[in-house]
This record gives sequence, C-alpha cells and structure tokens, in this order.
Amino acid sequence: MDEIKTDGKEETEKESVIKKIPKHNWAIATYIFALLSVVLIITMMTGAGGSLGLTGNVIGESKMQTLTNDFITTQLAPGATVKDISQESGLYVVQIDMQGQTVPVYFTKDGNFITQGRALIPISASADSTATDNTQQPENIPKTDRPKVDLYVMSFCPYGNLAEDTLLPAYNLLKNKVDFNVHFIVSVDNANKVSSLHGQPEVDQNEREACVLNDYGFEKWLAFATYVNSKCGRDGACWQDGAKQTGLDVNKINSCVTSKGVALMKTNDEASSSAGASGSPTMTINGVKTNSVYQYGNADAYKQSICSAFNTAPTECSQALASSNGDATTASGSC
Repeated sequence: MDEIKTDGKEETEKESVIKKIPKHNWAIATYIFALLSVVLIITMMTGAGGSLGLTGNVIGESKMQTLTNDFITTQLAPGATVKDISQESGLYVVQIDMQGQTVPVYFTKDGNFITQGRALIPISASADSTATDNTQQPENIPKTDRPKVDLYVMSFCPYGNLAEDTLLPAYNLLKNKVDFNVHFIVSVDNANKVSSLHGQPEVDQNEREACVLNDYGFEKWLAFATYVNSKCGRDGACWQDGAKQTGLDVNKINSCVTSKGVALMKTNDEASSSAGASGSPTMTINGVKTNSVYQYGNADAYKQSICSAFNTAPTECSQALASSNGDATTASGSC
C-alpha cells in the first residue's frame, strides 16, 4: 500500500487508520490489530502470502457486505457485527460493532485482502491463489498497424496521476504512431447526478479535463492534466493557471462544462463500464488490459507494452526512455 505524506513526513496507512479511531475505542482497536497480527503470522507461516497484490476485480458493496460479515463474524471477531460499509482512498472501510464499540477495518476493493499498515493479508487461501502483483505479466495483446491505447483514470486519484505522468514520455515518443485515448471513471445516475470516488472536486476536474480533451485533443489534455497533477493539489485550485500555461481558454472550458459536462461524463461512464475499468488507473492496449500501467515512473515499461502491439514496430521503439525520479518509482497501488 502507499505511504501518506504530510508536511514532508511519511506516515504509514496503519498510523493513519489508528488516528481515525476514537480514544474510547483503543482497547477494542488493540484487540483487532492483535488479531490481524496473528492472521499475518499464520499467513507467513503457511506460505499464503507469496503474492499480495490486488487482483483488480472490484466487487460491489452488497457482495462486500456478505463477504466481510462472514469473515469478521466467523474468523476475525466472533460476536461482532457489520454496521456499515463505505469507500475511502481506494479501500472499502467496514465499520464493525464489537462489545458496543465501533471499529473500522479496511479491505482492498477486490475483497481478497485486509490491510494492516503496508501489509496485505489474504482473508482466504483462494484469494491469494488468484492474486497478481502490480508488475508486468505475460499478456496476449493483439497486434495492429496502429495500436490503440486507452487510459482510464480518476482525475484526483494519485495513482492515476502517476500513470498520466509516466505516460507522457511514451506519448511524446509514439504520438504519431499510436491512437491514444483517456476516459474518466465516474458514475452517472438516472437523475444525471455525477459521482466520483474523490468527491465533487474530482467531478469538477473530470468534467474540465473531458472538455479539454473534447475541444483541444489528447496532447493538450495531457499537458493540462500533468500540470494540475504537479502544481494544483487534490482540489485543482490552480487549474486556471494550468489552462493558461498550456494555451487553453478558461472561458471556453467553463462554457463546455456548463453545456456538455454531464453528457461527457455519461459517455465516459459508459466507456469505462464497457471496458470493465473500475480502478484508477486501468490501461488497455488494443482492448487488452496491461499490468505495465502499475509500473509508475517507468515510462520504458509503458513504451515496451505499447510497442509489443505493432505488427511492425517503428524505429522509435528502439529508443530507451528514462525512469522518473522520486516517489513515482516506489509507489504502487490503484484507487
């Protein structure tokens, strides 16, 4: 799992989770974390923890309710009950009632792992047997004369942002040889209410970026998106500066959001659903998902996967791309 940075200091997810537990819940919380430690030790002893990455098969909240109720009440804390399930930072947060106290337990969105700090603990042997890590795996990508690359993201998902940043060098190298596309992972209900995992600020930025893509094309979108990623924080506060810096008309973007924003989100919702892209980032090449998208900071891995999809690879594919520096080379995960 990722590390959370606050004012230059690194804080593990476990520490972050513990801080969210009310003071009067410490005894219960200590018990829960002790149980998790036992599960982790058993997992390590039995060898079930050989591969602890996410499968990418996100399950719905109703299925998660059934799964976690069975696991928590029969294995983790008999006598406890599941009170509520929500989503936060790319995880399912399951609130359990134990001895009259409410304690949060965090699960990966595929329902296969419970999280404890940086550890991913399988909740069943079958979960581990189907898990894959976020590294390049053999892929059967069909070959074409002009490969089609589709990136599915949430505009304020940090992993989606890393994927966009990593894609930039590969795009600059291959943009005249490849059909690049981006889609936003959102949900639009029957009342035309647009929802995104990271709240209304992300909905707003999704619509702005979709308008830039619609009116200016992929290259301008990528320049705008990577500017916002690096300079504007998780609320997009300086997006207008990013628009101006990349040669975009702020008024045109605002007008597009007003007139076309919801319609564009519907199109993106349909595209993401059709591709089975529920996690940010997801990348397909000629319609096939590629795990190379999780190699954040490794632009050459992106290039190699894309180049493998050519009937005849162009000379650009022989050019090595440098990896990024900093956090992008060590982060992993998805929203």
